[in-house]
Amino acid sequence: MLTLGNVEKFLKKLSAVDSDGVKNFALYVFGSVMMIGVSPQYFGLWVVWRTLSLMVLPDWMYQWGDDKLYSMYQRLVLFFFETCTRVEVVMYGDADALKKKETVLYLGNHQSTVDWLVGNMVSVRAGSIGHLRYVMKDTLQLIPLYGHYFYAHGCIYVKRGQFNQDKMIRSLSYLQNPKIPTWLIVFPEGTRYYPATPNVIKKSEQFARDNNLQTPSGQTPRENGSSGRVEQRSRPPVLKHHLAPKIRGTWLVVEHLHSKFDAVYDISVFYEGTVSDDGVRGNAPQLAEFLMGKCKRVHIHIRRIPMTEVPNTEHELKHWLHNLYIEKDELAENFFSTDKQLRDTVQQRLGGRVSPLNLWSTLSAFLFFSAISTPIICTSLGNSLYYHILVYGSLGSYIWLAVRSVC
Repeated sequence: MLTLGNVEKFLKKLSAVDSDGVKNFALYVFGSVMMIGVSPQYFGLWVVWRTLSLMVLPDWMYQWGDDKLYSMYQRLVLFFFETCTRVEVVMYGDADALKKKETVLYLGNHQSTVDWLVGNMVSVRAGSIGHLRYVMKDTLQLIPLYGHYFYAHGCIYVKRGQFNQDKMIRSLSYLQNPKIPTWLIVFPEGTRYYPATPNVIKKSEQFARDNNLQTPSGQTPRENGSSGRVEQRSRPPVLKHHLAPKIRGTWLVVEHLHSKFDAVYDISVFYEGTVSDDGVRGNAPQLAEFLMGKCKRVHIHIRRIPMTEVPNTEHELKHWLHNLYIEKDELAENFFSTDKQLRDTVQQRLGGRVSPLNLWSTLSAFLFFSAISTPIICTSLGNSLYYHILVYGSLGSYIWLAVRSVC
């Protein structure tokens, strides 16, 4: 019930909120509304391009235009998540590889819903943001309009616990076209590493033991900082900072696209502020927290591995992938160590370099979508078109995905 006392309490709480908190919350609301709200405009543009291309254009030319459109939207996302949040991106390892124009298998650690955005941060610095495609969990099909579009763009849906190999192979066949440049993002852990969900972590550790996922005699190779020199260090057979990577989906990608990829980009992401001052690791920031400026710095380590070094048999790849994650675990110890001094000096010790993003690369996308949204918002015809695309486009997308049974 609204009373004078309740109003006074509300005003006291409101006055206690600092100005930065208000700004961050406003950014969260405005950014979320715009990124979700432009979906009918985006989907409408894509439908027009798809219709025109079906008449006269080959797949690769359609994909060229689609990648340009996708790049524009993902730059809009980065406008809010990087430019507006003013998050500092620090790059490590083989960051110079981003100067190359390559077709890439991107293997990332998984601890946050922000991880897919980090793929944007990496690829935009390589001029390849439009080429991003993901192996995604099937529930993302339910996102209105975008759920359909992601599949049309070349993303691959998989069902957790009900993996359909044949359907994934059919999706991969489209990407085999050498004229379709691709950065295919895979999170081999399958689900996010949350310290707050110890049962998931224990299950992963048991999976590693049951499948003998360890190096001989408990010895594991370790890259020494940025020198590239490999040392041997003893450690337990299970991972400390990651879940055990699953092999099946990664193997199918390697089997069918091995000759297409130039390299594997082994990406390790660490969100500053995840570890408390007394050395206890907490959950990484999720989308809403990140957009509200709760993460001030993201550390991204890139390791480029030529495809000639990636095994082309499933058995070998299984152990190669687990060894890769053991090395990622060793790297993660620098960021999740209980020793605060080690955490505070990690950028200096590992040669981290701040990588600022050009303002126009994201602001241009914000201006583009603002321009095409103005007549939608300001005219009755635009309002009607928006409503019809949102409602009937979503229904049609759900029906299409159900009939195609894409995963």
